[in-house]
Amino acid sequence: MASRVSKRERNIWLSLLTVIIAISVFVIMKYQTTLTLLNQKVIDYEAEKKTWIQSEANLTSQVSDLKAQTEKYSRLISTFATNNPNIINTLKRQGFNGSVQDIVDDLLKHNELIPYDGVLGGKMGFYSKDNIYVLSDKWVYAYFDDGHINGYMLLNYSVNNEDISWKVIDSYLAE
Repeated sequence: MASRVSKRERNIWLSLLTVIIAISVFVIMKYQTTLTLLNQKVIDYEAEKKTWIQSEANLTSQVSDLKAQTEKYSRLISTFATNNPNIINTLKRQGFNGSVQDIVDDLLKHNELIPYDGVLGGKMGFYSKDNIYVLSDKWVYAYFDDGHINGYMLLNYSVNNEDISWKVIDSYLAE
């Protein structure tokens, strides 16, 4: 009987060892699968990171280009003669004793010249003196907006003594 007990004991230990090995293999396979998925996610994130880095480089390049364009246009605008003495001399011969700024100020009072309605509760108007350019003794180029959309217009003006009358030549909404 002693040999049977030891044989029985061996079978129990062998069965227990088999169960432990089976559980260990199952756990190892589960962790191996999880590790493989995590490695794939790391590879995917690295690829996405490269895409973001490339996008950032492209955007940085675009920003640099836009800054260069802005500087170019700013220089161009700063050289634009908005107070040309020839304009005033011609207007004085027509009986106008004001300045170019007086013409700009008068246009600021005439929002009714803008042929577009405002959107989202905005009201179209000439809101910035800096965006109104007296081009000659007959023409003005002006920016207008309502706080949501904007546009530009070319106007003809005439001076009769101190009175300024306006006529819209063309206008458009910017996109």
